[in-house]
Amino acid sequence: MISTTPPNKKMESPDKSKKFSPGDFESESVSFTDYIFRILYKFAYKGHLLMNYFLRPKTQGAYAAVWQEDRILLIRNSYKSVYTIPCGGIGRRERPVDAASRELTEEVSLEFPIEAFNQVFETVNYTEFKHDHIVLFDVKAKAPQSPLPDGREVVWAGFRSVDDALEMPLFPPVREYLLKKRLLKTYAHPIQRLKIDVLEH
Repeated sequence: MISTTPPNKKMESPDKSKKFSPGDFESESVSFTDYIFRILYKFAYKGHLLMNYFLRPKTQGAYAAVWQEDRILLIRNSYKSVYTIPCGGIGRRERPVDAASRELTEEVSLEFPIEAFNQVFETVNYTEFKHDHIVLFDVKAKAPQSPLPDGREVVWAGFRSVDDALEMPLFPPVREYLLKKRLLKTYAHPIQRLKIDVLEH
């Protein structure tokens, strides 16, 4: 992972289906070097998919879901057309929580104490021709956060409500996580619990 952090400013989200939000951050860097890195990332990602197609490896990934009140931090990689959250592979002898913290720092320059990472979700993803065991951690921000996309691997970051996020093209494990989170929130409401009890009886 490359953790270069060029100058940053708030701009309109690349997701044209969404209106500009004060919680959107896009790298201001458009240098020739940045474009070269983006091209290299795209070729590397395609090579990664091709290798996975033939080898079907088993991997482990760590995801960090940063919550600012009821809005989750989403990012978009330069080599993907879908949105995701800060994430990456778990290194050898690395704890999942340490990997999640590292990816969060490398991708959007946000740092939280390890104690702030709460493991809340696990799943297996087969989207990229691999058996990827994913561990996801919730991180609740106590103060407003300003993520800094590096402009090379990560080109956009923004906070979205669960409902708005689910209207966007999301990486499957992130969509699965948010759908379950919305479902749990719905069932946690007293009126909904009452309706469920009535239906069951």
